[in-house]
Amino acid sequence: MAKKGKSSYMKMQQGAQRSSNVRTKQEKAPQGGKQNAGQYQQNKRAQKKALGLMERLSFYPEYRRDGGTTPPLEEGLGRFKYFWSVGRRRNSSILIANLMFILFALPLVALIVTVTVAGVENIAYFLEKMTAPYLMTNVGFGISDSAYTFADVSRYISNVYYIVFAIAGAAVFIMSIGLSGMMPLCMNFILGDTFFSKKDNYGNDVPRAIKEFFWGVKRYWWQFMIVGAMMLVLVAGIGNVFVYFISSFKLGEAGVGHWFMIIFAGIIALFGLMYLLHLMPTIVLYDMPFKNKMKNSLVFTFQMFVQNLLIVAVFSVPFILLALTNTIVSAIVLAVLLVYGSKYYCLTMCNYEQYLSEKIIVPVYNAKFNPVKQKKNKKAK
Repeated sequence: MAKKGKSSYMKMQQGAQRSSNVRTKQEKAPQGGKQNAGQYQQNKRAQKKALGLMERLSFYPEYRRDGGTTPPLEEGLGRFKYFWSVGRRRNSSILIANLMFILFALPLVALIVTVTVAGVENIAYFLEKMTAPYLMTNVGFGISDSAYTFADVSRYISNVYYIVFAIAGAAVFIMSIGLSGMMPLCMNFILGDTFFSKKDNYGNDVPRAIKEFFWGVKRYWWQFMIVGAMMLVLVAGIGNVFVYFISSFKLGEAGVGHWFMIIFAGIIALFGLMYLLHLMPTIVLYDMPFKNKMKNSLVFTFQMFVQNLLIVAVFSVPFILLALTNTIVSAIVLAVLLVYGSKYYCLTMCNYEQYLSEKIIVPVYNAKFNPVKQKKNKKAK
């Protein structure tokens, strides 16, 4: 992740450095006179140009319960190595918290199991009180002798998908409350912050994962319910748009308007996922107004497009396998997601967002609001 986005990060850091230099020149310029006023405006425009999209960011220090600052990673320790190091070191604590997360994910799990085992086609037959497999999707498309047409049965199946995606939207909304417990726990471990702990038999501090989980729920639940509402729209709304398009396409009813609709829905889904990729860890990484968290996430959604796209693609693989494979493979994928899914998804997002903080937010924050500290850091290097 770090290497692929190196050029983007370097450009943004260079912009931050140029903005810092411009600020320094402004402070040294004498006051008074039209010439000085013109120079000030010119410097201000140069600063905005240097920052680019970062001009829209709100700059805050990272939130840590111990009140300290997170040091940069050691020389030679990349983000991938750090990710795996934290994952191994905190594995047991995160998996214990994951048990609490699964409670909030149960509605979604129950839906996936029901659809996988029963099958959408059989559910459609049951709801329509049809006793024969009129549309044999497991063998090939065909209609048995009956009063039902291919169009009728296809619409019945589409109706089931509409219901499934609507229920899935409500289920991910409930699951978002569990994310409000998992995300701060993982961010805590990425930052190396203090945590609720108890002594083991050897005198070591062991994280109290369940207490940490519910501390996060208590602090961030309402912000993650807004995230949950966004997820509901993406799953239920965009999902049903795709169902409508596929149903129309199969029946030969898809026109130009349908194609525009599905392309627009796909763009919204892609950028929506990339936006949530930043918003969820940003909520717990900074102690700033929620509207500023939303704004910063929007900036990084566009600024880091290539990196975001890569991560979203990797995140999507298990769900694609879940949807396209047979019952046995789907069961294995679902089991792996239940045990390790929240751990690796949350750790990845937290690690990625804290990297952006280390390389972009914190340097610009120091350049704009704490230039003395920045100069000391330069001398130390």
